[in-house]
Amino acid sequence: MKKEETSYEKPKLKDFGFTIVLLIIIAGAAISVPYASDYIKKLNDDGFFDKIFKKENNQQPQEDDNKKDKKEEELADTTGASKPILENGMIPVRYNYVKNIWVKADKENPVRNAWYNFNNQEWPNAVIVKENGIKTRKYYETAKADVEIKNEDILGFFVWIPRYKYEIFTNSGQQQINIQFEQSTTAKSTGPNYITHPAFTFDKELEGFWVGKYEITGSSNNMTILPNQPAVTNQSLRYMFDGIQYMIGNNYGLNDTTDIKLIKNIEWGAITYLANSKYGRCKKNKCENIENYNFDYSSKEGMLTSTTGNITGVYALSGGVAEYVMANNNNIIGESGFDDNFILKNKKYYDYYQEGTDDNYDRTIQGDATKELGPIQNYHSSWNNAVAIMPDNSNPWTVRGQENNIYSFSKANGGANPNIGFRITLSNK
Repeated sequence: MKKEETSYEKPKLKDFGFTIVLLIIIAGAAISVPYASDYIKKLNDDGFFDKIFKKENNQQPQEDDNKKDKKEEELADTTGASKPILENGMIPVRYNYVKNIWVKADKENPVRNAWYNFNNQEWPNAVIVKENGIKTRKYYETAKADVEIKNEDILGFFVWIPRYKYEIFTNSGQQQINIQFEQSTTAKSTGPNYITHPAFTFDKELEGFWVGKYEITGSSNNMTILPNQPAVTNQSLRYMFDGIQYMIGNNYGLNDTTDIKLIKNIEWGAITYLANSKYGRCKKNKCENIENYNFDYSSKEGMLTSTTGNITGVYALSGGVAEYVMANNNNIIGESGFDDNFILKNKKYYDYYQEGTDDNYDRTIQGDATKELGPIQNYHSSWNNAVAIMPDNSNPWTVRGQENNIYSFSKANGGANPNIGFRITLSNK
């Protein structure tokens, strides 16, 4: 930050009015009293006149210092987006573009050390780290801002999706979606113009949720969420759903105050809408399509594969592999591995769609980035020619991101598939 220079007001004649009068009196006295010159000399030796003629500026520098402190205390993001809620074990990070490293961020997000600013399409990022690695988790948690977070110590990256309402739009083709951030304490918008996105209601009204910046990587027994690694595939929904529960209370640092789950279709929709706003890939009602995730994430080309067009966004929603989302047709289990008991007791973990055919779009949920992204003809949407197929009785589960397209949705049986991966979301209980 450029050091601020303190400016001083130039003295004016009126500032010395009292002093001039005093000097005239003294001069007059000197004429009539010969010995007054000795007295004036004594005043000068004592620095009396230096103090009189040097204008006091103590108040002005103090005011400038206060303004400087106030400026540094201002938050970088002024959009009204909710402040990210860091779950236990999560460390806020920002990318140092000079050194090409991730460093710890100041969670207060001051201007002088910002880690997010939605006006600049910069979304909040956080990581979970190993308990013991090159550095310990405790070291990173207690470290000051700007300390490097070693790549070797990172187990996963997450991106914060803040609560918002969006303007209801007509399905007349790809367009910018108008979004306004709001707090959970604000009454939910239910129309007719704006609606609070339903992804921000999960047992309670959420300030936002965290989403895996990348698909689940590593292995089904040792999950990570890291860039430039192959996604975990060929696993059933139930196996992966149960697997991520082991991230609570183990080496990941998360605890039971966090709700960790496979991404729901409605959450995919919330991310898609935010990406399709001025806070993502749209400017002046013109939107850029997200490129396929086939590059180094930190390269210029790689950043174009994120929801922001820079390194702070969510990756591999286009490209990578298709992804299962927790969205089901009429509570039919299929090949998912779930049982009737799970379906009955865990309805909050999946989106329910009434029974219907794979081209019946009237049973969609507002905000899930399906029917709204129309018009739809011949199983394809006008939004980047995305695949548009609803789940049905034979394939009761929903898959997103087919054919390298964030807007695509299709169906699958819920079982292991070498072409389908998974993604995680977190929220505070």
